[in-house]
Amino acid sequence: MALNWKSIRAEHVKESIRRVAGQSKRDRTTGLVIVADGRRLPAKEVLRIAYRIANNLPDSAQVKFSSGEGTLSVLRQLGFVVERRAPENAG
Repeated sequence: MALNWKSIRAEHVKESIRRVAGQSKRDRTTGLVIVADGRRLPAKEVLRIAYRIANNLPDSAQVKFSSGEGTLSVLRQLGFVVERRAPENAG
C-alpha cells in the first residue's frame, strides 16, 4: 500500500524533530539530514516518525519507504531545511 504523504503537516514534523533530537546526542554528519534548531538530524527517521504521528500509528508500526529526493521533497514542501551531506573524504 502506498503511503499518504499529504497527511503530514509541519506540526507533525516539529514533534518528530523533538523526539529524534531527544533520542540522539550526536548530529548526523552524512546522508540526508534535516536542519532544525542548530542540529542535523536523520531526515528519513524524522519523516518516518512524523508519518506515524500524522496517521495515529503506534511507535511499533513499520513505515517503509526509500529515501532520496522524495524524502527531501516532502520535508522542503513543509518548509524545512534539508541537505544531502556526503562524507568529508568523498572525492
